[in-house]
Amino acid sequence: MWSRRPLRPGTAIAAAALAAACVLGGLPAAVPALAHPLAALQPVPPHERTPARYLPSPSPDPWYSSPPGVDPATPHGTVLASRPVTIPTHNVRNFGRGWQVLVQSTDSHDRPQQIVSTIIEPATPWSGPGPRPLVAFNATIDSLGLTCMPSYALLHEFNLEMPPYLQILAERGYGLVVTDFEGPRAAYAAGRANGRAVLDGIRAARGFVPPGHAGPLFADSRVVQVGYSGGGIATGWAAQLQPVYAPELTGVLVGSSLGGVPADYAELFDTMDGTVAAGLYRAAVLGLAREHPELYPLLSDTGDVVAHGLRDSCAAANTAGGLVPAPLSALTHVDPRTDPTVLRIMARNRLGRPDPAHGADPREVPTGPVQVWNGDAVVPIGPAPGSEQGPGDRHIPAWTARRLAAEWCAAGADVEYTPVAGEHVTAAYTAVGPALDWVDDRARGRAFTSGCRS
Repeated sequence: MWSRRPLRPGTAIAAAALAAACVLGGLPAAVPALAHPLAALQPVPPHERTPARYLPSPSPDPWYSSPPGVDPATPHGTVLASRPVTIPTHNVRNFGRGWQVLVQSTDSHDRPQQIVSTIIEPATPWSGPGPRPLVAFNATIDSLGLTCMPSYALLHEFNLEMPPYLQILAERGYGLVVTDFEGPRAAYAAGRANGRAVLDGIRAARGFVPPGHAGPLFADSRVVQVGYSGGGIATGWAAQLQPVYAPELTGVLVGSSLGGVPADYAELFDTMDGTVAAGLYRAAVLGLAREHPELYPLLSDTGDVVAHGLRDSCAAANTAGGLVPAPLSALTHVDPRTDPTVLRIMARNRLGRPDPAHGADPREVPTGPVQVWNGDAVVPIGPAPGSEQGPGDRHIPAWTARRLAAEWCAAGADVEYTPVAGEHVTAAYTAVGPALDWVDDRARGRAFTSGCRS
């Protein structure tokens, strides 16, 4: 029996198809052949459904598979180890020198963990005023597997992200730090842990002294961050947590540009759950469960198979998972729209107005300028004025982004909302110009005059 409660026939078929797809398409290459062709489609008994069952498979990177023992009191952002890396030109065309650093960080619950950041000094010289700026590029990881992380994909895969934000940033001469902000459990969409990892990656990059250098490359640099979609989650949370978690970066983190960010997961039941965006939505909830394992007992038998089958899935597979648009309710024995555990965890990871009732510190308000952008601007379809126009982002609606900007403004932040043309995928392309030009203005120290406090 797949679930403890009846499913609509279409939903039951979709759930079964999803479970099969997860098994056939989601297993890592290192997994040995199954003893029986359908063995992986069978749920395990409840006593075997421990959090470890749903965590990603071991990474080939020893920093993930066997990290060094560290004193838990080690300051956040401390560089624990470093190694030189060379990134192929198809991922960073103007690559000059690079290093990866293992960094002390902390998860959503203040437990120590180590993260990996990639630091890049491009071959392009910096032509602007002052020291070469440092840009934290927070990639759209959107994944549940450890080989999907930027530290691995930049070196071993092709096209970490399209459009080529990272390429453009390197060509403009910025120093770069690209952090595996999902951490060692690949906790996709776990905003608080993701934001802390970004901040610790910035701390590490500012303090890192390359071999043979007398001092850090970026100790005196302005810092700007940028990210879209899942990377927007990490960017937004880093901006919001900075005054409490990394107060020394006040005045140093001079800008945060985030786009297509799902600020409130509960609001997205109507726009993502059970739609063609369902693959990313269910992956995000499974990522949240890695920081909040009290979600796992809510899984039905189908949910157990799916969560286990998706444990190593990368962004492309999660996106394609929407072709089987089974809602979250097909994977649980509760109604996730009303279950108090689900709603509490979603509220804890809601970006925007800090809510002390859900553990937020009232001081969690961005201190530096913020740009929020989203697929919003209507697009003329025909050549004549007044012709039919496009709808914007259907899955992460523009009103949620405008509300995020308004809540931050009301809390005292300085925020500019930038509408861009297109839906969620095309908006990533149409925003390249306005987002990276905004980053360039902040990196060069130009005055921010278009925010809500200007």
